[in-house]
Amino acid sequence: MAEAKVSIAKSEKKVKVNKTNSSGPNAWSKFLTLLQELGKTLQFPIAVLPFAAILNRFGALGMELADEHSWGWWISLIIQKPGSIPFDNLPLLFAIGCAFGLAKDHRGEVALVAVIFYLAIAALTAEGTLPEMIYSGVNRFGVTSKDATGAETTTWFSSLFYVPTYGADESTKDTIVGAQYVLNIGVLGGIVAGCLSAYFYNRLKDIKLPTALSFFGGRRFVPMVAIAASIPVGLLFAIVWPWIQFVLMKFGNAVANPTNPAVAIPGTMVYGILNRLLLPFGLHQILNTFFWFQMPLTGDIVSPSTGNVTATGAIVNGDINAFAKGLSTSGLFQSGFFPIMMGGLPLAAIAMIMAARKEKRKEVAGFLGGVAGVSFLSGITEPIEFSFVFIAPVLLGIHAILTGIFVGITTAMSIQVGFGFSAGFIDYAISFAQSWGLAKYHDNLWLSNPLWILVLSAAAGAVYFFVFLFVIKFMKLQTPGRELLDENAINNSTKQDNTKSKVSGDKYAQKASIILDAIGSDNFVSIDNCATRLRLILKDNSKIDDAKIKSSGAFGLKRLGSEGLQIVIGPDVEHVANALKNQLSLVKK
Repeated sequence: MAEAKVSIAKSEKKVKVNKTNSSGPNAWSKFLTLLQELGKTLQFPIAVLPFAAILNRFGALGMELADEHSWGWWISLIIQKPGSIPFDNLPLLFAIGCAFGLAKDHRGEVALVAVIFYLAIAALTAEGTLPEMIYSGVNRFGVTSKDATGAETTTWFSSLFYVPTYGADESTKDTIVGAQYVLNIGVLGGIVAGCLSAYFYNRLKDIKLPTALSFFGGRRFVPMVAIAASIPVGLLFAIVWPWIQFVLMKFGNAVANPTNPAVAIPGTMVYGILNRLLLPFGLHQILNTFFWFQMPLTGDIVSPSTGNVTATGAIVNGDINAFAKGLSTSGLFQSGFFPIMMGGLPLAAIAMIMAARKEKRKEVAGFLGGVAGVSFLSGITEPIEFSFVFIAPVLLGIHAILTGIFVGITTAMSIQVGFGFSAGFIDYAISFAQSWGLAKYHDNLWLSNPLWILVLSAAAGAVYFFVFLFVIKFMKLQTPGRELLDENAINNSTKQDNTKSKVSGDKYAQKASIILDAIGSDNFVSIDNCATRLRLILKDNSKIDDAKIKSSGAFGLKRLGSEGLQIVIGPDVEHVANALKNQLSLVKK
């Protein structure tokens, strides 16, 4: 009997331990799922930028070349102004996009809440508000002025959120004539406002109030909560953000500075490596959000093509926004990706085609050749990267290191080229005039000439082709078309072909049907997509048929925790997502 009690006690203890341990993975899975949702929502505002960049840059170039107030100048102005709007209002776009994307029912009311929330915390951190109340006497510098009688008055400013402005001889930096307020919660403020608005909306949209107050119940209750919450959130930003931005400005001005290669080269190289290493997890968008949209940069505003300075001492948040405005220190966190996406990865895809078995080469070329062209033109590279990342992770490491090297080379040469969406040939052509103007501004047109990007793209292509071809063959990696031939593979291939033949409809419906069958209709929680991936939330992502999903033409898949699943489809992913939603709704009926 005693032995039985001991056994029962041990068993109970074991159960408790297992229960405790299981909570860890569940919490981690939920955290990864939240990150996946955030990464997806960041695509909403970013998707606005490519066409806006085209209008903005062509319009600015036209205004530069045409005589002021001529017909050409007015037409260019009309083109440029709408294109500049998204870049001038990025925080607001991120607030709306995050709120709408994270709201469970994706209704428009939550976007209104996010606008109110963001404008409130922006107002609470503007000049003459909470930050000055808290830090007006911290780390000060003085500006002395004289009145009509010659009496001198000194006004003191905190360098946590003011920067000095100088007189005519700005190069000496010894005569301060004023101060510029630079505290800006920027895109981070928009993301925080959007996320919190979605959280309040999801929790409170169905709240019921007493009859006398019922008009303010449900979704109408959420704006009131958001306005009230903006006060403590604004106070928190006012306390914490001045110190963070102060450090970020020092970092940004040190790294994003073509005249300081000792700091800029290693800084941008590390960024390039991390950018590619985080890609499989979808976390590179969060990293990019800081460098491309939040990091404060200081410099002169430079005209496209001519390199003439139109404004001095400007401060712009984010490298993409800064390049769009012609900031003299912009582009270093973008330029290095052009050789990789225009030359390196397309030739890596060609190397995988050449490494495939002869009987499989035509089939592999069918999809890898297409995505190589997409990479060159648009800079969308995920289908290529995922085609080898999950088959041979060593190739991801090589790719990340090569990316860091070419980012370092473009930084060392002070080549400044920006993009509105990604580093493909289309963005290169659009950005060429602005890049040429920046090279002329630095009086370094020989070394910083944007034409070097074409040479570096060819060099990257050669390096990627021979390195990938050698590594794939030397390590006998099973990249597409090199899978081991065995009885099980032959049987699976036959089953997959039979499955495809039974599916009716267009190619997107076929892909969706195979994915639905591989996952199971009862396993779905939600279906979303970003630029190239299906982003799914499942009840259990271990209960799926990976081989069957890949047989649909997917380039790869990635599990996040026990619920999140990302399937790399390509730039036409939205059509597959819509077909999958339609088929799932029909099954559940």
